[in-house]
Amino acid sequence: MSNDIIPQLPKAPLSRRVAAFCIDATAVWFISSIISNNWFTFIVFFIVLWTGIRVLIVYKNYGQSLGRWALDIKVLDPRFQKTPEILELSKREGLLSLAGALAMIGISNLTSGNATVLLLMLPLLLDFTVALVDIERYQQAFHDRVANTIVVGSMRGYSLDIKVKWLLDEAKRYVRR
Repeated sequence: MSNDIIPQLPKAPLSRRVAAFCIDATAVWFISSIISNNWFTFIVFFIVLWTGIRVLIVYKNYGQSLGRWALDIKVLDPRFQKTPEILELSKREGLLSLAGALAMIGISNLTSGNATVLLLMLPLLLDFTVALVDIERYQQAFHDRVANTIVVGSMRGYSLDIKVKWLLDEAKRYVRR
């Protein structure tokens, strides 16, 4: 990845990336949990739906999934500054889908006596930890490095985070009166 391209692109904050992931994961988790009745079928349906939402739709929708569209961010190939090809998106989301499925199983099975299922979130946390410590480059997570993609801000989207902040500010002002 050349360094002359990177300063020209607006870097997406990690908090927005995590929120977009959570929106997509919640949508896929909800549909997968309705369809499946055990953990194996849950993982299969989760990976298939994740591939549909985060690969096929992203490829056709200018680098944006449902969560990325809601938060005004998109995935780019830094060499050509365009939406990555299907192969790069598949590499990127293949790693993320398995980690996301394990994390969703861990969250779904969390009870007061079974906190060890939180260990299923470890692959997802390790993937995003790489982005936390990457300050020289473009805050690329492990799946971004494998597929050679970056996540940048976009002018196309819903700006959900900005609208929620405005709503909370209005609520605070209303309560203070």
